[in-house]
Amino acid sequence: MSAELLVVLLSLFSFLPDGSTQRSCSDLEICIAKKLCDKTDDSGRGLLGTRILDRSCGHGLICCEKVQLENFYAEEAEIEYRNQRKGTQWVGTTAATTTETAIAKHRESEPVIESEQEDYKSCGEQRLCVPRHLCTTGTVNQDGRYVITARINEASNFGCRSVEICCHENEQTDEGQSRMQQNLEEFTYRGCGYSNPKGLYYQLEGYNDSESTFAEFPWMVALMDMEGNYICGGSLIHSQLVLTSAHNVANYSEDSLLARAGDWDLNSQREPHPYQMRRISQLHRHEAFNNLNFYNDMALLVLERPFKLAPHIQPICLPPVETTQVQEDIRRAHCLATGWGQSNSSDKSMVHLLKRIELPVVEHENCQRLLRRTILGRRFRLHDSFLCAGGVEGKDTCKGDGGSPLFCSMPGQTDRYQLAGIVSWGIECAEKDFPAAYTNVAHLRDWINQVVTQAGFPLSSLG
Repeated sequence: MSAELLVVLLSLFSFLPDGSTQRSCSDLEICIAKKLCDKTDDSGRGLLGTRILDRSCGHGLICCEKVQLENFYAEEAEIEYRNQRKGTQWVGTTAATTTETAIAKHRESEPVIESEQEDYKSCGEQRLCVPRHLCTTGTVNQDGRYVITARINEASNFGCRSVEICCHENEQTDEGQSRMQQNLEEFTYRGCGYSNPKGLYYQLEGYNDSESTFAEFPWMVALMDMEGNYICGGSLIHSQLVLTSAHNVANYSEDSLLARAGDWDLNSQREPHPYQMRRISQLHRHEAFNNLNFYNDMALLVLERPFKLAPHIQPICLPPVETTQVQEDIRRAHCLATGWGQSNSSDKSMVHLLKRIELPVVEHENCQRLLRRTILGRRFRLHDSFLCAGGVEGKDTCKGDGGSPLFCSMPGQTDRYQLAGIVSWGIECAEKDFPAAYTNVAHLRDWINQVVTQAGFPLSSLG
């Protein structure tokens, strides 16, 4: 730091009558005028929300990062030097842009009551639309699972839903007699992170590769409010712990949230295995979460009681604490994101079947370079708590996907994944060279360990 800049910074401290300085900022921050802090900002706050005075340094002053001031004055000096050599005068321009980060709310067409039973809809003479596993039509493979092709909009299915089939009354069976119920009872947990390749029971035709199949990714969690409205996604990392984004649950308390695991079609309660619902006993948001630029966008939810693990409900593994090797392993891995959010920015509603999106992880400096070409501007600085993925046209997470997982294959293992990121924010959706930002789980692994220990869970219980 130059002597001139040091003088400028020191002159901006708020001196009290006794000559001491009033500070409530961290060691990496300094109390300066709000106008100067806004002018030198490089965090992208204009896109992610308006700045508020969240800490007091004195009248008219706010806490501001030292590094952004250093970067600003260094760049100013470089530009002035270049313009002096060119014999021109540089005039700076500023642009203030505010874009709300909206998470689409989705009210299910059916109530969120696990025990509720509905009458089946008629689909012909002596036929009803019943859950596919309650109709004996179809074949049974060697491991006892029903493999039934769901041809959506097929005439012979008479308008039954994706999880149903038009079944003759003579071919219907009771829930307790279904082989799928036996699968639940015989389930043996192998460990975290194992997917169900191609899903369980159903092979879907008429879909593209942007839709998951039932139970393909068993760690996916939907967070709901007490009225059954969808809030955001989450990841099961332990039978009693869910990881999500802090910004999505910032306005909620423990007693206003429900966690739902094992769901696939948000518009149906007739999947082969029922989803499970749990109340929240503790809600831990990262203490350094910044709701202006989404730094450290992570929250950990402790459930009142654990989920019962099953073929469609299993936790995902966590990555080790971030190192250069961990970063390299994730960049080389096969990575996907899941969620019920919009498919692109032009969609007006969320999807009801859990979508799957294959995404490349983008190296941090390269991501920062790409984002500087957007409305964020050439001085935008990508925080270390973010990991980037995407930038592929037509493939991206979008509104409604907040809190959902970005997961990557584990080195040397097949169909086993670790949680690399949590959907946080992005510029538009599914645009080429516009990678999205995800909370970097490996970077915040120490925080996860600390909160998990404080909540009374052994670290050995995490993958």
